Amino acid sequence: MVSTRRVVSLLNPDEKISHVALEEERNLLAWVEGRTSVHLGHLDVNGELERLCMFSSPHTVSFLSFHRSHLVVGDDIGTLAFYDHEGLLLESQDVDGGVQDCLFMDLKAVVLSGMGEVHLVQFERNAINLSRKLGLNDVVHFTARTGRIYVAEQAGGVVACDEEEIVWRRPGRGDHGERITGLGLTREGRLFLTREGHALVAGDEEAIEFELWSNDELQVRYDQRMRLLTSEESPLGAILGFDDGTVHRLFEDGTMEELLATGHPVFSCAEHQGEVLASSWFYIHGILDGVTWKVEHQGMPEMLCYHSKLRLLVFAGDDQNDYTNPEPIGLMDMNEGIVEADTSDLSQWFQVNDAAQPLSAEELYADDHDVLEHLTEDERASLTSMSKSDVPHDSLMAAMEQDVEPHSGQSPMPSDDDLLDALNSVEALTLEETDELLDALSASASEFIPPRAVAGDDQRHVAERDGTCVVLLDGRDSYDPQNQIVRWSWYDERGRELASVAQVKLKLPVGRHRFELRVVDGEGSWTMDSLLVHVLDGSTS
Repeated sequence: MVSTRRVVSLLNPDEKISHVALEEERNLLAWVEGRTSVHLGHLDVNGELERLCMFSSPHTVSFLSFHRSHLVVGDDIGTLAFYDHEGLLLESQDVDGGVQDCLFMDLKAVVLSGMGEVHLVQFERNAINLSRKLGLNDVVHFTARTGRIYVAEQAGGVVACDEEEIVWRRPGRGDHGERITGLGLTREGRLFLTREGHALVAGDEEAIEFELWSNDELQVRYDQRMRLLTSEESPLGAILGFDDGTVHRLFEDGTMEELLATGHPVFSCAEHQGEVLASSWFYIHGILDGVTWKVEHQGMPEMLCYHSKLRLLVFAGDDQNDYTNPEPIGLMDMNEGIVEADTSDLSQWFQVNDAAQPLSAEELYADDHDVLEHLTEDERASLTSMSKSDVPHDSLMAAMEQDVEPHSGQSPMPSDDDLLDALNSVEALTLEETDELLDALSASASEFIPPRAVAGDDQRHVAERDGTCVVLLDGRDSYDPQNQIVRWSWYDERGRELASVAQVKLKLPVGRHRFELRVVDGEGSWTMDSLLVHVLDGSTS
């Protein structure tokens, strides 16, 4: 038995879900099906969804969120668009390199582009390229709080800035440079980060360190074994999710306590009204008053949206398999209590009914006189004979190219004495030979072959007039002997994950770019492959 919560299917989409967003004031739900189809619906107090409208984004949607009176949609080519709640486009602003991530600071949207630049975008105001204005270099992580933006650069630098200037720089650490792997803020605005040194020799990388800064002063620093993947502020500080599957609460004084152990890397985590939630693998885990629970999803539930007034949790995720049907959007009413269930029952809410057994010809045509009238007597006789299950054994064996003697001439069954003589005639195995045979059988049964990542051949392209080029990274040739690939992940040369699908389009500037593909199977084993993309200047090629 396992503790769980009741789950219902809120929506069975026509295409795979890629983004979900909630707006609490008007109880609106927005979601993206496929790459460009944006949908709006109304969520009532009973958890029922009413579809309101649908519109198409001109390019693949990379960001979706409500902000004030707008639905904000970012795409991977180069725009951040503002729509009203009826799906009418009000304004779009250019973001060179496409929208990689976005968060909101008062009236402004702080946008990280695919080119590693930070932009400030505001409805009906001119956008500001903060990276160019302040000289920020290749930003890989960012976070923000009213009046202050923190950015981590590829080279390892961490700075704080406002709209006009850089107001603080974190002192560098390490003789050979460092890499910032995570960045976030507590409820009271303390900055936390994880960093590690650059490896000089493979397998000899420096330990991961955790730091907490308060008022631009280092508060705590200590070593830890796990890598920070995701975080969210909480009433007591922040909730942190790590690559070893653990979820911790970070207090404002820098101490941590482990809350959950999910067993797999954490996609997202949060705390709502005293209950901590985390998504990992195909499950959502939770803990309330010391009681842990989990629910299962048909896909990997990377998207969690919580409606604090109605206490409804909406979640969605993709199983990363292009050849399966879309996974549903799930809904949990957190007002309901935690219940006990058998582990096998966790998947019932998204299971489809078994396909009906095919009817026999006799059942199919039993009462269909109109059809039978058009058949010849031979065809009717053939249908009748096909519906019978007592096909002679000799006919089946003959079809399998076996030599079958007439039934009347079959040899009698051998006696017990004959069987014993036959067994005794077989040369007995020694104990040593028996052990060797069992070892071989055991090794064969336990043999496991990891998946193979195939990133494709190196690419060479010529840039357009704007100095960029759209390229396609395709890892669909990756394969697994057990057909268990569950995740594709594309990384750039800075170690930043770009996408978790087999195919991804990127808009790249002139230069040489290296990308890495990692594929993971159902057992957690993974392999990687890489490729180079050369984008040449069209004016000199």
